[in-house]
Amino acid sequence: MHRMQILGITPAEEHTYRHLLRHPGSGVAETVAAPWHPPGAGAAAVGRLKALGVVVESDGALWPEEPQVVVGLLAERLLAELHAITRSLAQVYTVVRSLEDEAAAAGRPEEPPQDSRLVERITGPSALRARVEALALSTRSEVLAGGLCEEVDPRVLRLTLPLGLRMLARGVTVRLLVRQSMLADPVAVAHLRRLADAGARVRVLSSSDSPMAVCDGGTALVPVEPSDLTKGAFVTAEPGMVSTVVNHFERLWADAREFGDD
Repeated sequence: MHRMQILGITPAEEHTYRHLLRHPGSGVAETVAAPWHPPGAGAAAVGRLKALGVVVESDGALWPEEPQVVVGLLAERLLAELHAITRSLAQVYTVVRSLEDEAAAAGRPEEPPQDSRLVERITGPSALRARVEALALSTRSEVLAGGLCEEVDPRVLRLTLPLGLRMLARGVTVRLLVRQSMLADPVAVAHLRRLADAGARVRVLSSSDSPMAVCDGGTALVPVEPSDLTKGAFVTAEPGMVSTVVNHFERLWADAREFGDD
């Protein structure tokens, strides 16, 4: 079981660190070429571990830092990221309130147009469905969707399949990350095969992760409660927040296996 994902470490990076704890001083080349890395991803994984201070390179060999030090460093980094996001959200709401005050002073309705909000909270299944459909219809280049699905909901499949097929028909690049548990449902597997046959790239996560979606690299959607999509979702166009979601998706994507590879 991979336990370091909560600290922002991918399963392959964790495997590398655990390997070095058992075999300190392993060569860089052999570690980069280790079989647990996705093809071509070993150098990036080792480089990121070095950048994070998890391992140190000396004379062509890799040495792991002490676990207590590593966990402390990663936890501190994660807390700093969370604090930065919290500060950004606080600033966003302050900006929205100031704009609402301007609108009220001018005698216009206080509620600004939805597309002027940097962070929007969607509540209710109907509103969320409508927002997802609107995002799908407006996407022109690429959609990233990850963390699908812990429990397969037929309503979700009925919504996402036609939306995905329409985007693919328009030439939109579709990349999907699905949870291993989804493959136990024959209907879900058939759904994924139809998307893959139409050109979608689908990969499978070995462990659970929060659902997320990013459209055209500029709008991100994340659930209010990762374990309960009925609680609604946040939609944001704030560049820093979108970048955080994209980077997280790309780390998971690099470590996931291709759909259909048994």
